[in-house]
Amino acid sequence: MPEISTAPGPEHSAARFLIRQRSLATPAVLFAILLVISAFHGPHLFTSDGLAGAVIGAAPLVLATLAITIIAVAGPAGVDLSVGPAMTFINIGIVLGLPVLGLSSPLAVFAFAILLGVLLQAAMGTLIAVLRVSTVVVTLAVYLVLDGLNTVILPQPGGTAPDWLANWGSSSSILSPILYVPLAAFVLWTLIACTTFFRNVRLMGANDRTAFVSGVKLIPIRIGAHVICGVFVGIASVMYTGLIGSADPTAGAPYTLSAVTALVIGGASLAGGRARGLGSVLGAIDIWLISYVLSTFNFGLNASYWVQFATGAVLVVALVTGGVLSGLSGTGRWRGAGVTPS
Repeated sequence: MPEISTAPGPEHSAARFLIRQRSLATPAVLFAILLVISAFHGPHLFTSDGLAGAVIGAAPLVLATLAITIIAVAGPAGVDLSVGPAMTFINIGIVLGLPVLGLSSPLAVFAFAILLGVLLQAAMGTLIAVLRVSTVVVTLAVYLVLDGLNTVILPQPGGTAPDWLANWGSSSSILSPILYVPLAAFVLWTLIACTTFFRNVRLMGANDRTAFVSGVKLIPIRIGAHVICGVFVGIASVMYTGLIGSADPTAGAPYTLSAVTALVIGGASLAGGRARGLGSVLGAIDIWLISYVLSTFNFGLNASYWVQFATGAVLVVALVTGGVLSGLSGTGRWRGAGVTPS
């Protein structure tokens, strides 16, 4: 009697692959649509100056979204609300604190920003892991503390970033540090995502009891996830400082809402266990492109309203689409093909 192979055929493997990529469908389609609109209504984006401006303009949000992605993976309710004021706090330290110490070199600035970001996140991670306080509660409290502290330290915008960093905001070439720094951050994220540590973070976010029974040390893993978040928050703060070229006590706070929105558009599950770096990057670029596309229209004083309206509408569509795709992945059509949704 001939043996019957139970290995999935090519069509089954293709279906399984498509299911795994379903979280990228919404941000990828939105990205393509926004690029087409930009090509017709804002073609300056595709020039050397336009691309350079796009990189420095989008980089802080992209890196901030990437930072909170691992917190979303760690779950449950893994939403880091402190990222905006944290970026502002580090920005003020770079512009006002480091010059007092006579430090302005790239090495000093990046080391300071990353160290401060790690310290802030490690403190929050410890509170969440040891005291078992909700991530939302802890990060909201830190948001309020830092937001108030920033305005106390610096009541109004002022100061000047180091010359090498202040020039980033006016760069006319995409082949400059404004491109290399985000690329290095993406490589770092990719390497982290391939580690056993990251798999343990994902397991903890999906089901912390299962992770505990499997031998995962929950407290160090959660604190470690926040440490990684702090590294990317620090890098995002440097890019943010290069964008504005000075210190601003309030301009960073909106990054929190934008980053969380980009995270959801990118297909992350705020329940924990599911979020992808590529989805977060695409979601953040989509948010920036929405602002760019709308800036090419003459909305006058209503411009900010339409940006918020469009972003909210896209968020709703992303949530609905994600729910529909998740529902389809569990239907009998897939099971009938011998595929188990992942």
